[in-house]
Amino acid sequence: MRLAELSRLRQLEFEDRGNLPGLRGRVAIVTGNRGGIGSAITELLIEMGVLVHGLDLPETDLRDFHSLSRIVDSIAQKEGRLDFLVNNAGATHLGTITEVSEDDLDLVIETNLKAPMGLMGAAIPHLIHSGGGAIVNISSDQAFVGKRASAIYGATKGAIAQLTRSAALDWAKHGIRVNCIAPGSTDTAMLRKVFKDLHQKYPTVYPSEGESFYRSGIPVDRFAHPREIAWPVAFLLSDASTFITGAVIPVDGGFVAQ
Repeated sequence: MRLAELSRLRQLEFEDRGNLPGLRGRVAIVTGNRGGIGSAITELLIEMGVLVHGLDLPETDLRDFHSLSRIVDSIAQKEGRLDFLVNNAGATHLGTITEVSEDDLDLVIETNLKAPMGLMGAAIPHLIHSGGGAIVNISSDQAFVGKRASAIYGATKGAIAQLTRSAALDWAKHGIRVNCIAPGSTDTAMLRKVFKDLHQKYPTVYPSEGESFYRSGIPVDRFAHPREIAWPVAFLLSDASTFITGAVIPVDGGFVAQ
């Protein structure tokens, strides 16, 4: 069953539940919807009555920049409106600056920065046509702090945070709010792979697979569940946050407060 069809069915299933205001019946695009945080965002928005179109591999290659406008236009035309965009899809690379190849650099920049910019540019005219809307970009705690062996990933996450602030100023008068969630370590398959790769690549620095090392730096002493990231995203899309724009909000168990 296609995601949009599932969304319509789930709208009926959850129509009697208490929801955040301003979500039911709206149309959203969520990238990277098939796993981890993106899957949790998608499921929660569907529960809240949002019609969600997911963009993820293998059907959609977000690095194909020139196809993004066509994809967004097609969704907006099919549904008659577009209200929300969540730029969640991301790519990571472990390595210092001297260990990064041009191909590594292109992959991370094209996925984490170029694709969100292209999707925002394509979505904004449709959000204006719908009378306004909201965009939420997913950054990282690395928008605030540096981490070892993560220079390129951290650079793109800092850039997406700054993109959020600038776009919020540019489009506020059109009724479009642009905000950013900066998750800390979240219990996903990607995080588990990072732990394994760090241990294999830098065994003297990460003598184990990294879980205890990372968790010990989080004041609440645990990783986030993807659903705990999805709820702030839903809030920022909803009418419960109509006076919030240009915000970069850490959701990290207190990590960057230290």
